[in-house]
Amino acid sequence: MAGSHSDYKHGDMEITAQEGTFDGFMAGTMYGGAAIIVGLLFPILVFGAGLSWLPSLIASVVVGVLIGIGLKLKGAWYASLIGIGLVTGIICAIFSALL
Repeated sequence: MAGSHSDYKHGDMEITAQEGTFDGFMAGTMYGGAAIIVGLLFPILVFGAGLSWLPSLIASVVVGVLIGIGLKLKGAWYASLIGIGLVTGIICAIFSALL
């Protein structure tokens, strides 16, 4: 039997690569899930609830900040949230001025 001549010792395997992969996967899952929630909230409030774009945008950013605080996301989350909020606000203001 091959099992009796093995050099394997339980608990001696180096797992730093696996830990890094798992940490990256979990971070990507948290950021991605939060982005999906915030990204879907804005059109749901505009088209589903019938709110205008400005209150919907403010509510989406506030929910994004609360999610960031709750999940203890890093500063990149808040920077991207503010950046996307500003771009969305400018685009919505241009469209509402044209229509």
